[in-house]
Amino acid sequence: MINDPRMTTRGRTWAIVFGLVIVLALPKHVECGQPGSTECAHRGSFRRTCTSYEVEPFGFYLIELAVRTDVGFAYSSGEDCR
Repeated sequence: MINDPRMTTRGRTWAIVFGLVIVLALPKHVECGQPGSTECAHRGSFRRTCTSYEVEPFGFYLIELAVRTDVGFAYSSGEDCR
């Protein structure tokens, strides 16, 4: 569909940019608030183990993966107890 001969070069460029924006805005569930972090579990009530999480855009997840620190932007955050 993107290689349709009737589509102009500008149209292809906009389609690629629009697609990348959508992919980078997709939500990603991240345990412990940042990728690679493992020490966020704690004991909750009734002998359950709780871990914090964030739901953040995939683009911010990639940035956090590259700089190895929490950027501080998320769609939502909370605790998951099991």
